[in-house]
Amino acid sequence: MSKKSNNNKRFQRHFRKFKNGKFTGHPQYVYDEDGREYKVIGITKSPTTNGVPNILLEQNPEPNNKDTAYIRPKSDRVKKGERNEKLNGWKFTDKDKKKVQSVIDKDKKKKPRK
Repeated sequence: MSKKSNNNKRFQRHFRKFKNGKFTGHPQYVYDEDGREYKVIGITKSPTTNGVPNILLEQNPEPNNKDTAYIRPKSDRVKKGERNEKLNGWKFTDKDKKKVQSVIDKDKKKKPRK
Protein backbone atom coordinates (compact mmCIF):
# COMPACT_ATOMS: atom_id res chain seq x y z
CA MET A 1 0.00 0.00 0.00
CA SER A 2 1.50 3.29 -1.05
CA LYS A 3 -1.15 5.54 0.52
CA LYS A 4 -0.48 6.63 4.08
CA SER A 5 -3.32 6.68 6.56
CA ASN A 6 -4.52 9.99 7.97
CA ASN A 7 -2.85 9.66 11.37
CA ASN A 8 0.51 9.26 9.59
CA LYS A 9 0.12 12.33 7.40
CA ARG A 10 3.17 14.40 6.56
CA PHE A 11 4.03 17.00 9.20
CA GLN A 12 3.32 20.57 8.06
CA ARG A 13 6.19 22.90 8.90
CA HIS A 14 5.09 26.22 10.32
CA PHE A 15 5.95 29.14 12.61
CA ARG A 16 4.77 29.54 16.21
CA LYS A 17 5.43 31.71 19.22
CA PHE A 18 5.81 29.74 22.45
CA LYS A 19 5.38 31.41 25.81
CA ASN A 20 7.23 29.69 28.64
CA GLY A 21 10.31 30.34 30.75
CA LYS A 22 12.70 29.41 27.96
CA PHE A 23 11.02 30.91 24.89
CA THR A 24 9.64 34.26 25.94
CA GLY A 25 7.44 34.85 22.94
CA HIS A 26 10.24 34.53 20.42
CA PRO A 27 9.12 33.09 17.08
CA GLN A 28 10.14 29.49 16.39
CA TYR A 29 10.14 27.52 13.15
CA VAL A 30 8.49 24.19 13.88
CA TYR A 31 9.89 21.61 11.45
CA ASP A 32 8.97 18.27 13.01
CA GLU A 33 7.29 16.55 15.91
CA ASP A 34 8.59 13.77 18.09
CA GLY A 35 5.95 12.23 20.30
CA ARG A 36 4.79 15.00 22.62
CA GLU A 37 7.44 17.50 21.52
CA TYR A 38 7.94 19.84 18.60
CA LYS A 39 11.36 20.20 17.03
CA VAL A 40 12.01 23.91 16.53
CA ILE A 41 14.58 26.40 15.30
CA GLY A 42 14.62 29.78 17.02
CA ILE A 43 14.35 33.03 15.07
CA THR A 44 15.95 36.14 16.52
CA LYS A 45 17.10 39.68 15.69
CA SER A 46 20.40 39.22 17.51
CA PRO A 47 23.62 38.22 15.71
CA THR A 48 24.63 36.15 18.77
CA THR A 49 22.75 34.26 21.49
CA ASN A 50 24.59 33.34 24.70
CA GLY A 51 27.90 33.90 22.91
CA VAL A 52 26.97 31.61 19.99
CA PRO A 53 26.85 33.26 16.55
CA ASN A 54 23.47 32.97 14.81
CA ILE A 55 22.95 32.40 11.06
CA LEU A 56 22.02 35.53 9.09
CA LEU A 57 18.89 35.23 6.94
CA GLU A 58 18.54 36.88 3.55
CA GLN A 59 15.10 38.20 4.51
CA ASN A 60 12.99 38.36 7.67
CA PRO A 61 10.36 35.55 7.52
CA GLU A 62 7.80 37.83 9.20
CA PRO A 63 5.59 39.54 6.58
CA ASN A 64 6.27 43.29 6.15
CA ASN A 65 9.17 43.26 8.62
CA LYS A 66 12.37 44.62 7.07
CA ASP A 67 14.52 44.08 10.22
CA THR A 68 17.53 41.77 10.01
CA ALA A 69 16.69 38.25 11.16
CA TYR A 70 18.79 35.27 12.21
CA ILE A 71 18.15 31.61 12.97
CA ARG A 72 19.78 29.72 15.82
CA PRO A 73 22.49 27.26 14.65
CA LYS A 74 21.01 24.47 16.82
CA SER A 75 17.52 23.08 16.92
CA ASP A 76 15.54 22.82 20.13
CA ARG A 77 12.53 20.96 21.51
CA VAL A 78 9.31 22.33 22.97
CA LYS A 79 6.56 20.35 24.67
CA LYS A 80 3.30 20.45 22.72
CA GLY A 81 1.38 21.57 25.81
CA GLU A 82 3.19 24.93 26.05
CA ARG A 83 1.11 28.04 25.48
CA ASN A 84 1.64 29.14 21.91
CA GLU A 85 0.14 30.85 18.90
CA LYS A 86 0.52 29.96 15.25
CA LEU A 87 2.05 32.66 13.06
CA ASN A 88 0.36 32.83 9.67
CA GLY A 89 1.92 34.24 6.51
CA TRP A 90 5.52 33.76 7.67
CA LYS A 91 7.89 32.15 5.19
CA PHE A 92 11.55 31.74 4.29
CA THR A 93 13.10 32.69 0.95
CA ASP A 94 14.52 29.80 -1.10
CA LYS A 95 18.09 30.68 -0.03
CA ASP A 96 17.04 30.83 3.62
CA LYS A 97 15.24 27.47 3.30
CA LYS A 98 18.62 25.92 2.42
CA LYS A 99 20.20 27.45 5.55
CA VAL A 100 17.34 26.15 7.69
CA GLN A 101 17.60 22.71 6.10
CA SER A 102 21.33 22.56 6.89
CA VAL A 103 20.56 23.16 10.60
CA ILE A 104 17.89 20.43 10.46
CA ASP A 105 20.29 18.01 8.73
CA LYS A 106 22.96 18.67 11.37
CA ASP A 107 20.42 17.83 14.08
CA LYS A 108 19.43 14.58 12.34
CA LYS A 109 23.07 13.42 12.14
CA LYS A 110 23.49 13.60 15.91
CA LYS A 111 22.76 10.30 17.58
CA PRO A 112 21.35 10.45 21.11
CA ARG A 113 23.67 9.17 23.82
CA LYS A 114 22.70 5.98 25.57
